[in-house]
Amino acid sequence: MKCVRANRLAAELNQDLSPFEARQWERHLESCADCRNEMERLLVSLDDFDPALEEVQPDDGFTQAILDRLHPYAPGELPQAAEAPDSAPKRIDWKKRSVDILKKVTIVVAGLAVAISLGTFVSPTFADYVKSIFSSSKDVDQGIKEAVKQGFAKQLDLNVTDQGVTLRIKEVLADTLRIAVMCEAIDQNGNKIDFDLLKPGERKNRLQEFVLKDKNGKPLFKPEEGGWTMRKEGEYIMIRQELTELTATGKELPDELTAEVHWAKLDGKEGSWKLTVPIDMAEAKRATKSVAVKQQYTSPQGLKIDFKKVDFAPSATLLSLETQLTPEVRERQKQIMKRNGLSGEMNPGPGGFQAFQLSRTLQEYKIAYELVDEQGKVVAAQDEGLKLDKDLSIEKNTIVNGISGMGTDEVMQLWHTFVPMSGDRKLTFRLHSIYTNELANFSAKLKPAQLQQKPVQAEDQGNRLTFSSFVMKTDPAETKIGNQTVSGTGGVIELQAELAKDVVALDLWQVKDETGKEYDASLQKTSTRNADGTVSQHGVLVIPQLEKEPKELTVTYKAVQKQHRDVKWEAPIVAKP
Repeated sequence: MKCVRANRLAAELNQDLSPFEARQWERHLESCADCRNEMERLLVSLDDFDPALEEVQPDDGFTQAILDRLHPYAPGELPQAAEAPDSAPKRIDWKKRSVDILKKVTIVVAGLAVAISLGTFVSPTFADYVKSIFSSSKDVDQGIKEAVKQGFAKQLDLNVTDQGVTLRIKEVLADTLRIAVMCEAIDQNGNKIDFDLLKPGERKNRLQEFVLKDKNGKPLFKPEEGGWTMRKEGEYIMIRQELTELTATGKELPDELTAEVHWAKLDGKEGSWKLTVPIDMAEAKRATKSVAVKQQYTSPQGLKIDFKKVDFAPSATLLSLETQLTPEVRERQKQIMKRNGLSGEMNPGPGGFQAFQLSRTLQEYKIAYELVDEQGKVVAAQDEGLKLDKDLSIEKNTIVNGISGMGTDEVMQLWHTFVPMSGDRKLTFRLHSIYTNELANFSAKLKPAQLQQKPVQAEDQGNRLTFSSFVMKTDPAETKIGNQTVSGTGGVIELQAELAKDVVALDLWQVKDETGKEYDASLQKTSTRNADGTVSQHGVLVIPQLEKEPKELTVTYKAVQKQHRDVKWEAPIVAKP
């Protein structure tokens, strides 16, 4: 760049210009093509900084606070615009350009502020957000980032040293659906300790306990219900305790909590690193809005759904539902299991686990639904039946937030979490489909050595399968077989399946060799929804325990999953004024 005033670009992006200087810089951009092009290049580089955030926009208050700080042109400051020839540089509305980017970009690296060409703005909340470890992590979900942006994370500097290793708690997130803390550990030379939890060999770091207590010292969870989790976030380790069950069941959370963190091993050294983290829950509780729905529906398949409520929390939106089968359908299930020698209990001996698995599969009823806004746009969706098949799933804007369901054979509690949404927003719950499982009696005999030259075709209740090749995989490294990437060792059979109407999955695969030895198998696949609504699948059947190529294999699957779209139910989610 040739312009001597080009150093203003750096000042603008780092917010070092006064409002008056910013207005001067704005006018300079209108006349200097070099600076204008460079500014546009930098802004475009920020445009796609975090595409995931386009799904959930910052709340209106946040955007308006920034717009209110913009310095508009004062009337008469600019010269009258003359008619310009076609070759004149295109005038860019820098205010609109920057605000458009601001709406897309809410995360920037520490030390870099959002570029607003007509002035500067830094709110304490936004400044903390930029510096937050939570918001700078690539793997932290969007809900946590939203909660941090709204000020529900607090930076700390708690530390304890033992065995020459210092443990530090750097940040805590307080939300009514989860508590999270960020830790780091430093050795005596000032080097950060690697918290990698996936490295093979001796475990170098061990968290003894993470306990949430009220101000009287009473734990929120019993030891067996603790349920905290850990994951590595760059150079830090994040410890999380989900509060989903407490909020979903309406249990009152204390205004004040403490998190007791106790590491028993760091960097391979046995010791004791204990810290107590104070947590203020009052603000998060005030920001959480609970909306009662209390509507019921019974599907044609005999599944009763009781939609209880929605909790709008800073870091997520939580839907609480309850499902159970009608007595008639439950009795019909029992008769099917009895006729096929199946039991809900795991029987000892060969085949005991497979029979138990099949009985549980037959009793499962799953749901898929959408959350729709006033304009009819789907803003979130849950798809329990096709969680493992992303090619077909309608799932959208979901957040993993601890346990998603628990209960008995009679009643199942479902807790589904999505990205944060405003509690004042008018939404509609729309049931999409019900999933059921049925027994299958499929069997196909294959000669592995001949499959390449002579594919085998088989049919079962409208499902048409073609087995076309066999590979004996002896190298555990990842290898492309067919259209799938396969790791580990074992036998691999390539197959193509055209599924019958309403069938979306073939489940509980097994193979038996010529000696009668049985092996469990799993299907890795790519699914396609055809124009008529049926499903095609292309993939590989992986048999990990197979050690050598057999002369003959008998392939079976025990269950088929069906998706039923003949459901008509909508429930409005309306907050009381």
